[in-house]
Amino acid sequence: MSRGLALIFVGLAGIFWASSGVAVQDFFSHSSKSAIELTNIRMCSAGAILILIAARRKKFWLSLKLLNRRPRLWLDVVIYGIVGVVFMQFTYFQAISIGGAAATTVITYACPAMVVMWESLYHRRLPKRGEVVAVILAMSGVFLLVTGGNPTKLLVPIGCVVWSLASGAAFAFSAIFPKHLFAKKIDPYFLTGVGMFVGGLFTFALVDERNWLPFLAADVIFDVSWIIVFGTVAAFLSFNAGLKFLTPEEAAITATTEPAASVIISWIIFGAAFGLIESVGIILVILAIVAPSIIKR
Repeated sequence: MSRGLALIFVGLAGIFWASSGVAVQDFFSHSSKSAIELTNIRMCSAGAILILIAARRKKFWLSLKLLNRRPRLWLDVVIYGIVGVVFMQFTYFQAISIGGAAATTVITYACPAMVVMWESLYHRRLPKRGEVVAVILAMSGVFLLVTGGNPTKLLVPIGCVVWSLASGAAFAFSAIFPKHLFAKKIDPYFLTGVGMFVGGLFTFALVDERNWLPFLAADVIFDVSWIIVFGTVAAFLSFNAGLKFLTPEEAAITATTEPAASVIISWIIFGAAFGLIESVGIILVILAIVAPSIIKR
């Protein structure tokens, strides 16, 4: 695969993820189902589909053999599925139900700053210049988006802010935690599919009504299908396919497509508009994603 095509694949994944957030917002406007119930059907369905696709790969079965030889690693897969994937999706859906897809996605992308701070504390080192700039840009951008520059008022519901930051923290966890599994040659496709499906099974313990029929209602079935097929399965496959041929810097740049696309799609579909100060905040968050790569170059 050429580098240009790889960039398209990863950028397309960001657009798919952004569009799924908009579909989630539309779903909640037509359904009384909760965020955890939507998480349940998304994780189980998408996880099962990803497992079926990944099972065609030799690395899938090699990963399964490795885990069976070292059962302790299964616990790490379960932790990744529950703490990383499920909690990340649930908090993201919960934030969207309160404040909308655009604001939620942008605030969630403060997670690179969380990763920088965690890595610095864990390795007991000062952050690099690009990392410092990224943290400052991300936190400044979120501040402007949430307050419009006036710290005495909130333009985004506080519930949306809290859940979005929680989703960002879970996203950071899911990016850091599985590194030791990859180092042990666990296939990323295997981990994504199995972790997602295991996490989905866990959510059955958290839902009161184990009934998926309301998700097949005429006014929400398109949203649910889009969230599962494009917002999850196609997005992860596209991202993993392109990531293999890109440097970390190039991947970081293409990651900006998600918050940008979420704002644009929300504006087109829901008429969501932001003032000048909030728009500057959104731009700062997007710049925070690419700042380390640009400064490194």
